[in-house]
Amino acid sequence: MNTHWAASNFIFEESEHFRFAYVDGPDRILVHYAREVLEKSYQVLGKILDYFPPGKILVEFYPDHEPFSQISPLTFQDIRTSGTVALCKYNRIMMISPGALIRGYNWMDTLSHEFTHYLLSRKSQNNVPLWLHEGIAKYLESRWRGKREHLNPLMKTVLSSGLEQDYMVSLERMMPSLAKLKNAEEVQLAYAQVATMVDYMTVLKGEKILAKITEDFAQGLTVETILNKRLGMGLDAFQEKWKTFVKEKKFSTIPGLKAFKFRFKNNRSKSAGKQEDQDRLKGAAETHSNDLARLGDILKSRNYLEAATVEYEKAIEGSKTISPILNNKLATTYLLRKEFGKAEALLKRNINSYPSFSTTEVNLGELYYLQGKLGASLRHYQRAIRLNPFNPYVHSRLIEIMDKLKRDEEKDLQARLFSQIE
Repeated sequence: MNTHWAASNFIFEESEHFRFAYVDGPDRILVHYAREVLEKSYQVLGKILDYFPPGKILVEFYPDHEPFSQISPLTFQDIRTSGTVALCKYNRIMMISPGALIRGYNWMDTLSHEFTHYLLSRKSQNNVPLWLHEGIAKYLESRWRGKREHLNPLMKTVLSSGLEQDYMVSLERMMPSLAKLKNAEEVQLAYAQVATMVDYMTVLKGEKILAKITEDFAQGLTVETILNKRLGMGLDAFQEKWKTFVKEKKFSTIPGLKAFKFRFKNNRSKSAGKQEDQDRLKGAAETHSNDLARLGDILKSRNYLEAATVEYEKAIEGSKTISPILNNKLATTYLLRKEFGKAEALLKRNINSYPSFSTTEVNLGELYYLQGKLGASLRHYQRAIRLNPFNPYVHSRLIEIMDKLKRDEEKDLQARLFSQIE
């Protein structure tokens, strides 16, 4: 597959302010969710930044990493290392389909993040510096759904650790792209730095400052001039006071929390189950824990659930890092043994560590379904489908739950969405 092939095979659909391009097939389902994200973002972010761009904005969904890496300045290694799966470039938004990854990803917030870049570029005439571009986009990416979640647990952990060790990613090293930093932890640290810098600005002057400084950049003013004009201090003084601001927040850290790298499917048309197992084995840093987990898999496959539980528990206890895949393996074993309390506690801890891990949402949905708690089950399955809309099991469960709850219109919509990926 090459870029020309992907672009020449695009099919287009439109909403009020956006034009969506995708390759015919399962990716059609993305339009339903993307329309919601971006039309809400258009209103919410447009109001914050005081800018509503004219015309329809092109959004391209690429079926996998290969054509995306060919049309972007990023190599496949950059994509894997940094987790960068979307860009705003060439006057459009470009994104790798979540269907290309084993478990999907937080692609809906990512879409809003890239749309923020689009607004900043257009309004400032491409004059906002990269660190501030990324900071504002990260700070605002969850606003379309009414949240203020600009720091995930990993970002809090690496930022707290960085402050303690006096290790920061300099603004200069963030150029030309955060995706070019040396590893995923550095990328998360850089995002945490710039997002909290923007947070600090808004604490000082309110969110209206974001629209005002964007207008200043459009007039060709420098960062130093703008910060002195709007905050009464230059860049060096701003960074020193920002450090004090962040230290006072005393972010909690989670020992053993590491960046979980995106895993691409070898073939989108095949089941990701075996690849997920391989991902777990490669992700376990300690050989002994790796061996225990493999033994747990064998025992579980032969229905020796109690023995499998023992091996998984030993693997987790002996590991120095948190493995969301291994935690889910143990949780599903608890579910099979009807030890619902243990499963719930483990899955909730996993959500607190890795909030965008779709497998955990699926297992929480199943936990509550087995207990007859249909409302809670529905909420978690809906979160799972928004992270990975290509999971047929989740669609089936959602249809079944909506039928039981007599939510006929939602059931019919879910059935139509399911038909798009079959």
